[in-house]
Amino acid sequence: MNRLFSLCILITLFASFPSHAQFWFLGQNGKNAAPKNPFKAHSSFSFGAGSSTYLGDISPAMTLMDVGGKTLRWNAGVQYTRHFKKHFSIQGSFTYIRIAADDNYFDPAGRFEPSYGRNLHFRTDMQELSLIGIYEILGNEENLPKRRTLSPYVYLGLSGLYFNPTARAKAIYDIDPLSTVPPIQQGWIDLKDKQTEAVDYSKITGAVPFGFGLRYKLNQSFDIGFDFGYRIAFSDYLDDVSDNRVNVPAVTSLITDRSSEWYAANTLVDRRPYLLQAAQGNTSGNPPLIAKGSDQYFTTQIRLIYHLKNKIDCPPLPR
Repeated sequence: MNRLFSLCILITLFASFPSHAQFWFLGQNGKNAAPKNPFKAHSSFSFGAGSSTYLGDISPAMTLMDVGGKTLRWNAGVQYTRHFKKHFSIQGSFTYIRIAADDNYFDPAGRFEPSYGRNLHFRTDMQELSLIGIYEILGNEENLPKRRTLSPYVYLGLSGLYFNPTARAKAIYDIDPLSTVPPIQQGWIDLKDKQTEAVDYSKITGAVPFGFGLRYKLNQSFDIGFDFGYRIAFSDYLDDVSDNRVNVPAVTSLITDRSSEWYAANTLVDRRPYLLQAAQGNTSGNPPLIAKGSDQYFTTQIRLIYHLKNKIDCPPLPR
């Protein structure tokens, strides 16, 4: 009787096993774990401001250590970013950028004395529209509130650029060498129409932006970020200079050759001691520096970033 009872229990257990197995593997396919949910794309808006630095014919890269601090200017911009993959995002941005340089930032007795003698300067306000692709090095999280505390990234893209180089008109000063009347600084004038190098260039050009950045999570919705971006422009006239102006055709504007001005138009520095040395042959006589290729500039930005919340995907209601 005991053997018969035990046999009945075993038969009952084996008969019920397939039924329990159906619930055990519910939600699995071929006894493998169910696939994870796909990455939930989300968007973010940001605003940033920081510095901008120009590299070109008036301030080549080799002069950065000498006058880089003096040529430092500012930029500000807004960005919209779509984080559509775990490691890839697309960003569109608008940035207002000011760049400037001045030959009078150089030491008249230093290694860049020929550039000081040239006495050119410029200021350009640029409006830049950019579209860039971002590679998120550590990746985005599927759940926005669980995003990483630190998120480094690198990027590459394309920009459209409007620029308008300007310079100050010649300072007004008394030509009497014994005069003690201080010079009077003049306002800014557009340089393109002057055709200082007999070139009718366009004020619209492009650039290739690339760089890196880092976001730091403040809370569920906000980050603070740092961005460094380098741009190579398609134009060599962001500064209105592409030649040392030795072989440039003469024009009626006094903006073309400013080497004989007594006072620097932008800084009002007294240049008469240097001009006297030049007249006596006590200067190098070398041509000023000219950067090869297109003009370039780089920016830094501190950004406040707001992440838009993901759309909640609700499961379908039972019928």
